[in-house]
Amino acid sequence: MNRKDILLQNHLPTLMVPQFESLPELQKNRSRLLIADDGLWIEAKTAWGVLIKRIFESPRPLPYGSVEEKTALLSGAIPIRFLERFVAQANESGQEGLETAAWIIWSADEGWQYLELDLLVQNVGSVMFRWPELAPETSLVLDMHSHGRGPAFFSETDNRSDQGTAHFSLVIGNCAKGRALAELDTAIRLCLSGFFFEDSENISLWKSSGKEMTCGIISDP
Repeated sequence: MNRKDILLQNHLPTLMVPQFESLPELQKNRSRLLIADDGLWIEAKTAWGVLIKRIFESPRPLPYGSVEEKTALLSGAIPIRFLERFVAQANESGQEGLETAAWIIWSADEGWQYLELDLLVQNVGSVMFRWPELAPETSLVLDMHSHGRGPAFFSETDNRSDQGTAHFSLVIGNCAKGRALAELDTAIRLCLSGFFFEDSENISLWKSSGKEMTCGIISDP
């Protein structure tokens, strides 16, 4: 095989799912494509989560094993206070009609952290920031930006920005002074190697667990 093809396929390898034995375990911080009995899937494993989503459905059964969808945060759910902090930031900028951005990151040693970004451009139609250099064991989990007073949606610019490592992406819109999280327009999706998943059944913005409010981007208990 051509060396260039080997490099490309090692970056995002494709594996035919066996019917009569288990899949080989995926290494941490890697992604791969899976050809299963019902179509093409993508699997990603990070320090904070295991993510398996179907990309294409096959029109007929294929001679491979089956795969089950999974969207699990091994790190636990994101505390709601981090989202509330970004809501306040988005409302403050939105009062002037401006967009803004921030990250929620996670590491085994430090846990959840709210990362303020170095904003280079901030106006009514866009926000640009200097890409942070994270420590090796620290991962981006939730990339957040706002649309000021406009609605929440993912633009072509967002599609380019959301390439690369596995993470969730959140857009908040219709921002105004004093608005609570539940009052804002929101859009959230899972981003896996340039594939985007917005199904609300397994990816929701928040949920309540007893008295503690947590971000509900988790499907497994």
